[in-house]
Parts: sequence; C-alpha cells; structure tokens
Amino acid sequence: MKFVLLFFVIASISILGLTTLAFGVCPEAPTDNGICDTMHVKVYPSDTLFSPFIQFPIFVTHDVLNPLTDSLAAFLIPLCYTHTNPTKYCSLTYYWNNYTSYTNPRSIFRHLVIDGDTIHNWMMDQFEEGNNIVWDGIVLDLDGTSHAFLLLVSSGSEDQQFGPETHRLLFTLTFKVKDTMTVCIDSCFWPPNDRLWFATEQTIYVPRHNLPLCVSLSYLLGDVNLDGTVNISDVLFVINYLYNAGVLFSPTDIGDVNCDQIVDIGDVVFLINYLFKGGPAPSC
Repeated sequence: MKFVLLFFVIASISILGLTTLAFGVCPEAPTDNGICDTMHVKVYPSDTLFSPFIQFPIFVTHDVLNPLTDSLAAFLIPLCYTHTNPTKYCSLTYYWNNYTSYTNPRSIFRHLVIDGDTIHNWMMDQFEEGNNIVWDGIVLDLDGTSHAFLLLVSSGSEDQQFGPETHRLLFTLTFKVKDTMTVCIDSCFWPPNDRLWFATEQTIYVPRHNLPLCVSLSYLLGDVNLDGTVNISDVLFVINYLYNAGVLFSPTDIGDVNCDQIVDIGDVVFLINYLFKGGPAPSC
C-alpha cells in the first residue's frame, strides 16, 4: 500500500512539474514572501466531556502574492496518533472518514456545524460550485490504529487551486472512541522519504503547524444519552436499555451510577433518588 502511495506521490509531482525543485522551509520558500503558510489542527469537542466521536478539523492559511505561481496545487499530510487507554476502542476508519463521495454525510470534506455555526470546507465548496473543479488526485490511507496519510493533488486542467485563504477548513478526521482516554495527534515521517508538505507550481515546502495536539476525554457518570447533563431522560434511557432492548450506551460503565460493576434496576433507583429525592450524586 505504501509503495502504491509513494508511486502516486512521485507521479503527481511529475504532473505538477515539481521534480526539479528543492524543498524550502517557511519563510525560506522561494515564492513565500508574505506571511508563513500554516496547517492548524483543532479538536471538537474541545472540552473533556465524553462523546463517542472526536473530530479533528484541519485548517490551512495561505497567502498568495502571484496566483499564477503561488497558489497551492498539492498537499501531503501524514499524521500519527496515540491514545492512553490501549485496552479500549479508539479508531480512525474509512466508514467515518469517507473520501470517495462528497455527498456522503461522513465525507472528510463535509461542512462542519459546531455550536450552530457552519464552517465551510474548501473542497466541498468547489464541489458545490460544479463545473468539474474538484480535485481528482485524492489518496487516503488509514490503518485504524496509528496513522492517517492524505495526499491531495490538483491534477485536472479545470481544478481550482487553493488560493488566498485564512484559516480555511481543508478536511476533517473523525475518531470513534468507547472509553475515557487522552488522544494525541502529530505530524510524522512517512517512510521512506515523505513528510508534511504543501506544493505550489514552483516549489515544495514544509508549512508551520500547531502539532502535537491532545484532547483528554472523560464522561459525566449517569449521562447515558450523552447530552451533557443527568436528568429524567437518562433514567428512561437506562430503563429502555434494560427492558426494551434499547441502545447500549458507550462507554458501558457510564450507566453504573451506584458503582456495583453492573448496570441494573439498582442504577435506575439510584438516579431517581438523586434527581427527585435529594440522594447522593453518581460518583465512583
């Protein structure tokens, strides 16, 4: 798989006419005479409240002095990730990170809606404008446990290159997790010779970035429907799970509010006492 990806990288660079160009590092990149280009990774949710999904939106800031030579024509972004609870589930899979269809709601190029605000994805905007201007060269490699490798190449004659943008969303990686842990993501070296780079028609260079980035996940005991609070809906959720084959909550011990290592009717009684009779709060 890596050999195929490497071949694609070399072929793509050849298409762009970059095979004779040297690497430069901002601000030494020959055509980057303005502000330094950056790759900025964020995390959502940004607090420590447990969610089954963690999203890492990747933003790019790029200044363009001369659109004919300075617009970005390719991105190679190798990322590695670790987490602190190796016996529990934390995975980055193709199912939640679709890259073959822009209309798939799990597309890495989807727009994000965070706290009611829509953050537009640059690639999706190109797709929605039509006229075959989306980029044709897209390679994503995920092993589910340790890394993500993304290559984006403007290889078609009608592809709109990435121009002057400030903090523009390029793509989003979505992790699914099933317990408390700290997840860290970082730029990494991709054997045999690939590392993070951006490319214009004139040069390849390493942008500045804010990695490594970590997020620590914990959960509110008793919040089995994961809406951020413990209330009567959580009582109903547990009852539905116990007696009506309801959805299994994640992590599984989030419903064990009386801390006896099992989720049963005792936890329902505990929650009712806490919510309506002044009983103790869930705390193990």
